[in-house]
Amino acid sequence: MSDPYRDWDAAYILGALSPGDRREYEQHLEGCFSCAAAVASFAGMPGILSAVPRETTAELLGPVSSPATLLPGLVRAARAGQRRTRTRVAAAIAATALAGAVAGSRFFPQPCSHAPRFDRTTLVPVTSLGPGPAGGAARGGAGGGVE
Repeated sequence: MSDPYRDWDAAYILGALSPGDRREYEQHLEGCFSCAAAVASFAGMPGILSAVPRETTAELLGPVSSPATLLPGLVRAARAGQRRTRTRVAAAIAATALAGAVAGSRFFPQPCSHAPRFDRTTLVPVTSLGPGPAGGAARGGAGGGVE
């Protein structure tokens, strides 16, 4: 289980806690040896910080100017990310199209150009059965057999 007061020690030493939080933390310190030891380790910090002149602290806290190359670098990085995204999307679309073409050729094969072709034949209805001129074969249509 983590201690909810574990990170309050520096704020307590620097006086950054609200009065209610300060009282709550002081009550916690009475029963928690590790937090009390952490506060003791920071005990000299307010004295050290008070030795720093106010002008120096103002300079340290002043606005940070960003370098002139920061914005162009960020733009380049954003464009590179967009190019990578477009490339990935195009590759995914191409892979999907290829997979669809392969699957389509497997399930719906096209006839081969070298496959044998058969001439169409016309079937004539058989009108009678009987011996025909070619050794007893049935013959249908006009002119053959008994009607």
